Amino acid sequence: MIFVVVLTGYLLLPAGVRGVMTMVRAPRVEWRDTTILIQSERVRRASLDAAEASLARLRSIDASLLAPHTPVALSAEEALRRDSLRAVASSLSELLRRADNAPLPESFRGVASLSVLRDDARIRALADTLADVERERDALGAGATVDPVFVALTTQLNEIGRRITAIGDERLAQLRQAIQSLESPHERGAADAGLRALPDSEPLLDARREAQQRYDEARRALQAARAENAAADSMAARARARSQLAPLPILVLGAATIAAFLAFGLAMFDEMRSPRVADVVEAERLTGLRVLAVARLREVPPERSRRAADQQVPALLDPTYDGYRVLAWHLTSQWPRDGIVTVTGDESIVVATVAANLAAILANDARTTLLIDADLAAEPVRTVLALPQTPGLAAVVENRRKWSEALVGVIVGRGRSIDVLPGGGRQSALGPAESQVLVDEVRRAARRHDATIVVTSLAGVKRFRAGDDVVVCATQSKTRLFTLERTVATLVDEGARVRGVVLWEGPLPASVSDNVGADAA
Repeated sequence: MIFVVVLTGYLLLPAGVRGVMTMVRAPRVEWRDTTILIQSERVRRASLDAAEASLARLRSIDASLLAPHTPVALSAEEALRRDSLRAVASSLSELLRRADNAPLPESFRGVASLSVLRDDARIRALADTLADVERERDALGAGATVDPVFVALTTQLNEIGRRITAIGDERLAQLRQAIQSLESPHERGAADAGLRALPDSEPLLDARREAQQRYDEARRALQAARAENAAADSMAARARARSQLAPLPILVLGAATIAAFLAFGLAMFDEMRSPRVADVVEAERLTGLRVLAVARLREVPPERSRRAADQQVPALLDPTYDGYRVLAWHLTSQWPRDGIVTVTGDESIVVATVAANLAAILANDARTTLLIDADLAAEPVRTVLALPQTPGLAAVVENRRKWSEALVGVIVGRGRSIDVLPGGGRQSALGPAESQVLVDEVRRAARRHDATIVVTSLAGVKRFRAGDDVVVCATQSKTRLFTLERTVATLVDEGARVRGVVLWEGPLPASVSDNVGADAA
């Protein structure tokens, strides 16, 4: 925010003496009007298009005059028929050549079986006769002496074969004639159409060349005017640049530097006006109480994640941490008779983390432990332990549920668990009667447990407090000394027994859902 304000102020500052003089005495820049040149270029372009259109029409007329004498290419259907006739003629020619070279019944039958001859009645009759004669000859057989009947039958077979080949030659000639008729050029128009005289295109070509020259002249004039205007724009941009304060990167750097100094100054002023807790010595000197423990986040030791029971423990529970164990030792050395310890502070997430770990240590020491979230609006315990949304303490106070029905069990170690009474998510403040109901319910629940830890805010601990023993949590570099001192003094004046202070160092604990989202990212 400070950076944005400083940068805006920079941009609104005057540009200095040179910038002001440049703005007052700016160089005169003139731009040429290109409207007339654009109109002239369009008119000459239209003249050129008209000349080209006239020339195109003349060429179309010439093409129409030459079209009757131009061979027409075969259509797809005609080309397919031509190729088919070529294939049939090639097959027939090959079979006829084989019959001439080897005049045997097999060669004659091959010619007669061709599809182009098979449908001919003469071929069918000759093929049947050929088959009959061949069977008759085969029935005689070939003897050692010359049989006149066998010779006569052989001669008859050759004669039938020559007739078949003759019909094949006739059909081959027809096929070749059909192919030649398809391959000959198609004539259009009348047979007696002769060449006509074509119109002269030279005048139209001269008119097109003249129109092209006029159009080129207009286009060059327009380009020259635009180049002059671009130079004028560049001159105007340089004049504006001279009137500016500085380049944008320098402005940003200067604004960032000034913003850093302003932020440091504001932070120093705020710290001097209302200082914050810096260390253990300052907290003890200010409150006159002992700092029972210093808590912080730490990485969970690897041995804690080897067992299935340890993996079910919420991420922010670290009952093996020495700071929480020292806190539990101080409290159990003089444990209150009613078994109730109230944990409060200005950071609800810190208060809930400290209270949850204290409850976990007491449970691991074989104590039946109850953790109550009396901060009904913030519900820090539900956030720390990743509990589902339940009616909780709010429903108990409103007499909608019994406190035993609202309890939630949370595993804190192998075979160890604590009972948790969530806040319930009530946003409205409790009235005097409801506050007394809350105190009564906490005391009633505490009678069934060895240790009861109550989490509440600074405002809540002043309105309703079920037990006298209180632990105040402070956050290093966040909790103000005035707030800590006033809280302790108010509690002592109201008869509370403030056991000590827990100081939180380092970053604040995040909720389990935030940790899961960060791991997924």
